[in-house]
Amino acid sequence: MAKKSRRVAAAAAVSRATTQAAPQGAHGQARRASRRPDIIQQRKEARREQYEKQRRQWLITRIAIGVVLVAVLGGLAFAGFRQFREWQVTRDVESYFGADDFVGQHLNTEPILYEQIPPVGGVHRDAWQNCGYYPKFINNENGVHSLEHGAVWITYDPSLPEDQVDILRSRADQQFVLVSPYPGMDAPVIASVWGKQIKLDGADDSRLDAFIRQYRKNPDNSPEPLGICWRGISATTDVEPQQEPYARADPTGPPVGGLPVSAVTATAQAQLPASPPSAPVASPVATPIAPADATPEASASPTTRRHRSQG
Repeated sequence: MAKKSRRVAAAAAVSRATTQAAPQGAHGQARRASRRPDIIQQRKEARREQYEKQRRQWLITRIAIGVVLVAVLGGLAFAGFRQFREWQVTRDVESYFGADDFVGQHLNTEPILYEQIPPVGGVHRDAWQNCGYYPKFINNENGVHSLEHGAVWITYDPSLPEDQVDILRSRADQQFVLVSPYPGMDAPVIASVWGKQIKLDGADDSRLDAFIRQYRKNPDNSPEPLGICWRGISATTDVEPQQEPYARADPTGPPVGGLPVSAVTATAQAQLPASPPSAPVASPVATPIAPADATPEASASPTTRRHRSQG
């Protein structure tokens, strides 16, 4: 009897538990069912945010790659353009002699005549011309000494428009650039270094900057690349510089650079063919340049350090 009572009690307890659990399970399922749309929406939002983040990162990556490609292509194009301009400059440059010719030949006692106008090298004065801009003429003999130190000498026609002159004046803001007027040239602007020269169409000719970059202080065309272009002289003159180049009697012979006036006539006459006594000997001497006393000189006696002529 007791055992039967216990079984009845246990069954009742199970029945009550089942009865109580059933409503709770149904309620939980209903609650989970109501939350499912929110969970699904949250997951969709998370996936969308992840996609947008990845898309932004990929967009940034593509932009960065594009910028790098543009920079690389732009750099290559710029380098190619500069090489093209330098090739154009090299093609248009006239070369007369090398960096080993006429180095250190100083003469202070008389005017000097040059084979090129404006001159590109040869015998010169002890004092060099300070680099910079000059509104008036300078003496060739001092300008040539600056070329020996690696300077670029830019000469311009005095009738050049003022805006063009301003462009050239700005080029003289950099070291080892000398700018001055020079009458009688066969080009509006001419740029010279030791042994080399280029004729330009004007101050805005793009070959000018390329010429400066390529030849300024270039040891291949600067006899004394360690020389300076300051602490020299800044004298100017109203006397026009040499207008006609000195013409050698034998154009196929080696260059002479610059020669003193007293030596030019004798040298020219010695090179000319023999003439009958009654026939006067024509001299190819050009019009003399500014007298030696037009510019303060460092020394009054001629000095020659070394002479190496071109073979």
